[in-house]
Amino acid sequence: MEIGDDSEERLKTKNGSEERTTIKNDSDVQEIGREKVKDNMEKTRADILIEKSKKNYYSAIQIITDLYDNVFSKDKSFKYEKRQLLAEYDEYLQAALIKVCSVRNRFLSDELYFIENIADYGKLVEGADYTLFAGCVKDMSDRLTERADERLKTVPVCFKLAGAVDSSKGSSSMRVLLDNTVKIVFNLKFIDERADLKDNSDVIAALKAVYSFAKYNGISLK
Repeated sequence: MEIGDDSEERLKTKNGSEERTTIKNDSDVQEIGREKVKDNMEKTRADILIEKSKKNYYSAIQIITDLYDNVFSKDKSFKYEKRQLLAEYDEYLQAALIKVCSVRNRFLSDELYFIENIADYGKLVEGADYTLFAGCVKDMSDRLTERADERLKTVPVCFKLAGAVDSSKGSSSMRVLLDNTVKIVFNLKFIDERADLKDNSDVIAALKAVYSFAKYNGISLK
């Protein structure tokens, strides 16, 4: 198709019929190009990191879902619903993210935006909008951090289930679940351009309960 004169482009619709759209001249094409570039430029650093981390998040969710569907849903004595397992994982993930943010005693707005948008099933603080904690008074941030600390003391059931399956079948679901979780938490650190990206001790410390559980039960994370 030559551009310069009025040009028509045929588009197939779902029912098989054709629709025509007219591109009048070079300026129309340039405008379309500018709009696409604008859309990409409007993405913030946090948006890009959320998109990247969502891939890890969905991988983690898939592991939990597979464990439930293929193993534990068949056990009539198992007392948890799938959504409970997913919600508990979300709470633990958010707690770890909050813990990493709290190390410097301040919450960046983009960090809280990341935490607000990363999970789909549960919240550490039911009904809360984490973005409202940006620039909040110390008392509020301290209470949020305390809630995170309390949650991080207990290993989520999904990690225990993964560990149990790995121990009996020689699989690596717990390692992969933890690996995806670590990547999400580490990605959060990229929001703060002053963060020390060579040091992941804060991430490991936030997830200490899971590492300790694996070590105590002889579950390999390598």
